[in-house]
Amino acid sequence: MSVTVEEKGLIRTLTIEEQGDEIKKLVNSVIKEIQKNVNIPGFRKGHVPPAVIKARYKSAVKEEVARKFIGEKLQKILEEKNLQPVSTDITFGDIELEGDKLRLKVAFEVAPEFELKPYEGLEIETIKHEITEEDIQNYIDRLLDENAEWEPADKKIEEGDMIKIHYHIKADSGEEEEDEFEVVVGTGQLRPEIEEQIKGKKTGDEITVENVSLYNEKGEEFGKATVNVKILEVKKKKLPKFDEEFVKKVGLGENVEEAKEKIKEKIENQIKIAKEQELNQKILDKLAEQYDFEVPASLVKAELEGLVQDYARQLESYGIKPNQEMLVAAAQGLEDTAVKNVRLMFVINKIAEKEGIEVSEEEINKEIEEIAKAYNTTPEQMKKYLEEQGLINNIVYTLLRKKVLDLLKEKANIIEMTKEEYEEKNKKEEAQEKAKEEKVETEEKKEEVDEQK
Repeated sequence: MSVTVEEKGLIRTLTIEEQGDEIKKLVNSVIKEIQKNVNIPGFRKGHVPPAVIKARYKSAVKEEVARKFIGEKLQKILEEKNLQPVSTDITFGDIELEGDKLRLKVAFEVAPEFELKPYEGLEIETIKHEITEEDIQNYIDRLLDENAEWEPADKKIEEGDMIKIHYHIKADSGEEEEDEFEVVVGTGQLRPEIEEQIKGKKTGDEITVENVSLYNEKGEEFGKATVNVKILEVKKKKLPKFDEEFVKKVGLGENVEEAKEKIKEKIENQIKIAKEQELNQKILDKLAEQYDFEVPASLVKAELEGLVQDYARQLESYGIKPNQEMLVAAAQGLEDTAVKNVRLMFVINKIAEKEGIEVSEEEINKEIEEIAKAYNTTPEQMKKYLEEQGLINNIVYTLLRKKVLDLLKEKANIIEMTKEEYEEKNKKEEAQEKAKEEKVETEEKKEEVDEQK
């Protein structure tokens, strides 16, 4: 067997040639498989002569022979040539089959080669946040708002009131629609031109708004309508008191002081989680800034698909069903993120290799147990699903990335600043960057003038 390797960027193209009895046997086995399933007028099923199969299904025979040959031989070829595809995305090129001679091409991507940049002592700036009475009061205000009650009120409608309305829409095309629902004024659930006319009205009042634009799911206007709205009920929000009875009801302790201490602990925990996420992201951003090597297109494609799926799920959680145009636009906006994520994956894997960081089978199983709990299934069923979907490597990488990030945080130079110090520093850096850009622009203009002279 003859194998030559062509390199172009991260793509490796193998030209493989083989001749002899092995190819003959492979061709005969493929023909026999086709014989079992084809119906050709003039021949009994299963008894079509091999010569007829070869002539009539030449392309199918050639492609199946190539597929079976690669399935049997590729792993050994890769080992001999010290090659490792980064994904299962392997494509066939030209295939030639003449008698007992097979010649074919297969192409795949390999991992990029790059040198690790220094990753110890990364300078990371964070904002130091000390919990104030204002923070605690804001938390209390949100809690009271979440537990507010709505009571009927004989009053003019204001922003923040809940109203029950009956609406009737008549489009200029003649189509009509009517229904009843409740809505909180000022939350963006009503069209602005309708909401403005509703404010100041009372229960029993009616409004009519003409020439209201109608839009399709693409955001394109397709007609006008007349909208009639009748106010059926007005409710005013009634906030509970932050007292002993309330804190007991929401499980914050036995009295107001105890509740405030628990709220302070909750805020501290929220800040801790947020700072951890911020620190992780800043470390990843610092790493990403140092590298610009080419990454495999097949991995970028898979990462982009995952990001778009996450975006679609997020929209659906808000009650929005994304259409194809929205997903295409999202994919365009997320492409740079996909490239960055794939590049970081290689960097993190290389740091892990250098530092001897590994993920144990026990750690993988523990993570699968946690995922299984979230989806209310057994660890065995979840593991089987992840293996079938080829997602176990994602679990391994998630755990590996966490370990690498923990190491980088230990080795990082973390600088805590007040919010004022942080903002002042950013202003200075922005001013310096602007001055640098203006200087470059001035020098370029000067060069243009000199050239013209």
